[in-house]
Amino acid sequence: PRVTEPVVYVIPDVEHKTTTYRGRLGYACINTVLRTQKPPVFSSRTCRIDTITKFGIEKVKELGLQNLKDLRTMVEWNEKNNIRFMRMSSDMFPFASHPQYGYDLSYCAQELKEVGDLAKQYGHRLTSHPGQFTQLASPKENVVEQSIRELEYHAEMMDRMGLDADSIMIIHMGGVYGDKEGTLKRFRENWEKKVPDRVKRRLVLENDEICYNADDLLKICPQLGIPIVFDYHHDAINPSRRRPAELIPLINQTWHTRGIKPKQHLSSPRPGAVTAMELRAHADRCTELPADLPDDMDLMIEAKDKEQAVFELYRIYGLQDVIWENLRPPSDDQTMRTKGRKSVGTSTKKAKKDQTDGAPTQEVEKPIDPEMIDELADDDDLDL
Repeated sequence: PRVTEPVVYVIPDVEHKTTTYRGRLGYACINTVLRTQKPPVFSSRTCRIDTITKFGIEKVKELGLQNLKDLRTMVEWNEKNNIRFMRMSSDMFPFASHPQYGYDLSYCAQELKEVGDLAKQYGHRLTSHPGQFTQLASPKENVVEQSIRELEYHAEMMDRMGLDADSIMIIHMGGVYGDKEGTLKRFRENWEKKVPDRVKRRLVLENDEICYNADDLLKICPQLGIPIVFDYHHDAINPSRRRPAELIPLINQTWHTRGIKPKQHLSSPRPGAVTAMELRAHADRCTELPADLPDDMDLMIEAKDKEQAVFELYRIYGLQDVIWENLRPPSDDQTMRTKGRKSVGTSTKKAKKDQTDGAPTQEVEKPIDPEMIDELADDDDLDL
C-alpha cells in the first residue's frame, strides 16, 4: 500500500511582546487545519436552488445536519487548543431564510441543543455575522423583509442552541442611499416597528470603513439599546472625531446597559496596501494588539489565516499554550489578491440566482459603490 509521509512544517520564530491583556481571542467561521484535512471539517456546506428542485428540501436539511456535526467538532478542537471564542458560519443551514424554500430548524432541535450545551460546558462564546445584504435601513421594502427573515433564522439557531445573551448577531448599518440622516431615521422606524423581539435581543451594530463610523452609531445605538462592536481597522480607515481611548468607554456602556459582555474586532491591512480598496483588505495575520484594548475584552481576529492568526498572537504575547503540531507557517507571498470572492459582480450574480449570505433572491441590494464592497473578511468563502 502507498504510504504518505507526514508533512513537516517549519514554523518561524515570533517577536515576543508583553501585554496585560487576558481576554479571549477568536476567529471567524473556518478552521484552516480542519478544513484541509481529509475528510474536511467545515460548517458552511451549501447548494444551488437546482438541488432543491431535483432532490427536494430534505437534501438541503441533510447539509445542515452535516454542518452542525462539524460545528461540534470545531468546538471540541477549539477547546483542546485554548480557543474559546468563535463566529459561526451564516451558511450553517442553506436557504433557511429563503422566501420560497425557507424552513424552520425544529428538525434538528436536539442536535442544536447538544452543540449549544457543549459550548456552554466549555465556556465558549459563539456569535454570528449575517452578510452584507442584511440591510435594515434599505429604502427597498423587499430587502428589509428579507433582512428580517435572515436575522430571524440566526436568532432561531442561537435560541435552539440555548445560547445566552453574549451570543450576538453583528451587522453593519449599510449604505447612505444619498441621505445619511434619512437612512438613520428609517433604521429607527424599522427597528421600532418591524424587528421582532427575538432579533432585538441579539442584534448589535459594527462601525464600518465607508459609511458609518463609531461617532455615527453613537448617535442612535444608545437610544435604541443596541450595543456597538468597535472595529479598530474600520476606525483607522473611517475615523471618528474621537480617539479609540475616548470611544471605547462610551461603546462599552452600550453593552453594559444590556448586561452583555463587550466584544471588538481586530484586523490589519495587508503589507504594501496603499489604495482605499487595498487598505480595506485583511492581512493573513495580526502581529500586535491595539494599544487601547481593555484587558478582559473578547477580541475577534478577522484575519485570513483564521485560527493560525490567533495562535500567532498567543505566541507573540504568551497568552496561551499552543499545540505545535497544529501550527502552520505564514504565507511567503501575501499579495493584494483576495482569497475570498473574486468580485462583487460574481457574488451579486450568484446571489440573484441562488442565496449567498442571506441575499434577497428577488432583488439584490447594492448599498454602496460596488468597487467598495467589503472584501468579505467576515465571510466563509476561502480558497483553501
